[in-house]
Amino acid sequence: MPNPTVGIALGAGAARGMASLGVLQVLQQEGIPIDVITGTSAGAVVGSLFAVGHDLDMLCRMAKEMDWNDFVRPTISRRGLVSTEKIRGLLSTLTQERRFEDLPIPTAVVATDLLTGEEVVIKSGSISEGVQASLSIPGVFVPVELNGRLLVDGALVNRVPADVCRELGADVVIAVDVGWAPLRRNVRHLPDVIFNTIEILNRQASAARPIDSDLLIEPDLGNVTLTQLNRADEIIEKGREAAWASVDRIKKRLAESGCG
Repeated sequence: MPNPTVGIALGAGAARGMASLGVLQVLQQEGIPIDVITGTSAGAVVGSLFAVGHDLDMLCRMAKEMDWNDFVRPTISRRGLVSTEKIRGLLSTLTQERRFEDLPIPTAVVATDLLTGEEVVIKSGSISEGVQASLSIPGVFVPVELNGRLLVDGALVNRVPADVCRELGADVVIAVDVGWAPLRRNVRHLPDVIFNTIEILNRQASAARPIDSDLLIEPDLGNVTLTQLNRADEIIEKGREAAWASVDRIKKRLAESGCG
């Protein structure tokens, strides 16, 4: 296969999803091409910011130094406990209000239609709006109204969108799956109930939908929970470690496909 198109699918996982930053750092350092990007939830954030062209070292520093509590403010709404407007503002700034159509790398993010249960692949329009929809955990974040749909977290239907990568034209697909966070043992508040419920439903849904990738990178994140954003340094390093362990395998697969 001459000059195969290489895609990367970055999976959901909230705080654990920051491991994708470490993976991308290693792939970039090793000269492994990325021609297509897809992502769900946290993977949508990382993938879109990479596609825009941001320096990965800068994004890693931002993840480690940011006061995440400032972006998670309670809201008075019947549809969610937390507004994502501040997150949307940050995304708007980082994406420079660009649209998916403007990106040099074909990029798509996955959300879920809350009213039909359908998977929604967003590959046009505002990047910040699409990513905001993809990461809106139902019950926690207020859903996003976009193009006549009410959208929430794409992890409900497609945690690691490798198949979407293929649909966008990737011949070889590298997927990043950050695994399952431990369920909360001390369930004291409504958010605890919601996070555990969503995590259980996601596990059941994913069992029926294998990841359609050629190469799978699985960072060993141990007991890192969905909300431990303060462990960014450790999480990103685990992503790098997993990527380094996969580099030879990836290069061999690409060479067999005619790349390199």
